[in-house]
Amino acid sequence: MSPRTMSPKKHILRELTLVGEPGSPYAYLRPSDIPGYARAPERYQAAVNELLRDRLIEGRSDAEGRLSIALNAHRIADVRKALRPVWARPTSWVAAAIAAALGAGLVI
Repeated sequence: MSPRTMSPKKHILRELTLVGEPGSPYAYLRPSDIPGYARAPERYQAAVNELLRDRLIEGRSDAEGRLSIALNAHRIADVRKALRPVWARPTSWVAAAIAAALGAGLVI
């Protein structure tokens, strides 16, 4: 999935999963270093703030005093859940089953 089709939140989480092991000092990345940030900085900054508020990521100041972010090592299961494809979510299967049942009922 390309950054253009992915929401900023998912794109940020995906990039942070590629950076390094959560909890390691090398897992931190400046938001501005994320590909796509330069195209829509306000959308990405809003997504960073929301992820920080939800505690899916954690932030700290780097050596230059700028914000660096990394995945929250205690919320990895929630991050994986957020990154699941649509077809892997139980609610998608339920919605598809209901749509199929309604469609079959309307055809008869």
